[in-house]
Amino acid sequence: MKRNARLLACLGIVVGCQRSSGSPPPPPVSEAYRQDVSRLCDVLAQSGADQLPAGERALTIAQWLSDHLTTSEAHDYLVRIQPLDGEPKAAALDAEARRVGLAGCALSAEWRTGDPAR
Repeated sequence: MKRNARLLACLGIVVGCQRSSGSPPPPPVSEAYRQDVSRLCDVLAQSGADQLPAGERALTIAQWLSDHLTTSEAHDYLVRIQPLDGEPKAAALDAEARRVGLAGCALSAEWRTGDPAR
């Protein structure tokens, strides 16, 4: 009986938490981070990698990003998505671009085509 009462109490807490007025909004995005995500999305053109054969872009992109990303948040984001590949990685970058207010992301489109420069 006591066990059932505890289970019901726990269930009530869980349901109560789910019925809250909603989760708090995500923290505002800094302008510096938004610019970094924009740089990341436009890295092919900004670095000149789009002028290279697909198989030779990775080093140029990595060097350019290393020199031009200004926030630790952007570097941390790249580390988080690095294990992903193809569509999941492209979708993650698209979602982050939308989250910071960008309309699109050229790099994610490139990742969807299977370019090895990822």
